[in-house]
Amino acid sequence: MRSIPRSQPIQTAFSLPEVMVASFILILVVLSSLQMTGSSILGMGRSKQRGLVDADIASHMETLREEAFRYLCTQGCANTELTKSLAFDLATLKPLCSTNNLGQGLLNALPASEKPSSFIVNSVPPVEVKVTYTPSGNQLNATFTAAAIPLSVSTTIVPHAQGWCP
Repeated sequence: MRSIPRSQPIQTAFSLPEVMVASFILILVVLSSLQMTGSSILGMGRSKQRGLVDADIASHMETLREEAFRYLCTQGCANTELTKSLAFDLATLKPLCSTNNLGQGLLNALPASEKPSSFIVNSVPPVEVKVTYTPSGNQLNATFTAAAIPLSVSTTIVPHAQGWCP
């Protein structure tokens, strides 16, 4: 019988250039992953800040709308008077309707605390929101601008009393 010669096992290894290329590729993948993670964390922070600013602006807009509903109202406008019919101060309302100045009248009637020229949103970092009020006939336009984000929101408010204009 003839014996089959045994082959010796072949030992394979990586060469130094292969190891260096693989290490370089691994480092690039890890750095890209870290950069993407950091970018995502910053984006989530900006999104949270924008959400806080949006919520604060919406709150100020709702306060303006409530003031517009109560403007020149003499009955049925308070939360305790929900079952009463609405009544308005027609002596003040008629001249404003005839001159188309209900928007200016509403702006003049707003308490100073309800028409700030700016306010600070408690976020990190704090954001200043500037407010501009522009009466236009029987409407009041309000624009809220946060330059740091950047964000600008506008709304047009028509006093509820306009429905009682003669």
